[in-house]
Amino acid sequence: MKTIPIFFTFDKNYILAAKVAIHSMLAHASKDYLYELYILHTSLSERDCRNISSVVTSFTANIHFINVAEYEKKIEGLEGKAHYSKEIFYKLIAADLFPQHERIICTDVDVVFTGDISDVFFMFPDEDFIFAGVGPIENKGRMQKYKAKFNKEEQEILEHEIGAGFLLLNLKGIREKNKQDEMINYYISNYERLILPEQDCMILTCWPLVRYVPIRFSIGTYLYTANLQTINFYRGTPELDCSHPEAIIRIKEAIANPVQIHYIGPDKPWNSIMVTKQREWLRAMIKTGCLWEYIYNQPKFLAQKIKKYSLRRFIRKHFNI
Repeated sequence: MKTIPIFFTFDKNYILAAKVAIHSMLAHASKDYLYELYILHTSLSERDCRNISSVVTSFTANIHFINVAEYEKKIEGLEGKAHYSKEIFYKLIAADLFPQHERIICTDVDVVFTGDISDVFFMFPDEDFIFAGVGPIENKGRMQKYKAKFNKEEQEILEHEIGAGFLLLNLKGIREKNKQDEMINYYISNYERLILPEQDCMILTCWPLVRYVPIRFSIGTYLYTANLQTINFYRGTPELDCSHPEAIIRIKEAIANPVQIHYIGPDKPWNSIMVTKQREWLRAMIKTGCLWEYIYNQPKFLAQKIKKYSLRRFIRKHFNI
């Protein structure tokens, strides 16, 4: 039986989300493969690991926990940005951590899976690339935030940016081209100006050795409320290199049949109400067997949100941003 390796990286605050993501992924994944799951972390206890492991027992899958605390020294002094945690850095060290694999899938856990991911693992056979994922959907306004911090050449590369929430990494290619050290050094040296830290870093160091996977493999929730008629579609994404009416048809097909729904932004379906496509996540959470865990954690999630929004208001008030 062929093996598909997949890794996740998150902290203790995302245990519930990770369980739902993993269970929903395996529930929809092809039964033709063995799934080797890896959790990269620095703070999970043995009890946490047993809790997470409980969701894979009924599937053809193994789960492994890798403490990457030794790599934390590389990013000492780099403060978190917005709702991004330090764990995003560990996507850049996969080639070092998984010498037994030539390619691997990486996914965030603020997601729910509603389709089979296995096809992605076998895409682009024998092609020279470093990573692959879903490309940009639209142009309008997307690059404005980069103009003050990046030169024209860098902005042209950033236009091709791939979402880092769901990636296929070509570990063999990363090793052959020594891209891991290049990504790490760039990340650390440029962290202050990186807006989407690991995502910006990867495209700026690896372009043009990237590939685009079909949009349905990671659908941002904003697309379900967007006015598709007014979107200026990015034609660098192969599916959208067509007329505007045809692009709308293709986007509608993708959002009607997603493989992954990605809850982008600070408001998540487990810590907020009225989140777009929240019902899909709640259904998956119940199927995972986490209803009591979800209820039990609500006070903690509420406290985290109050603290976060209080800090945000303080910064806006005193620094006028």
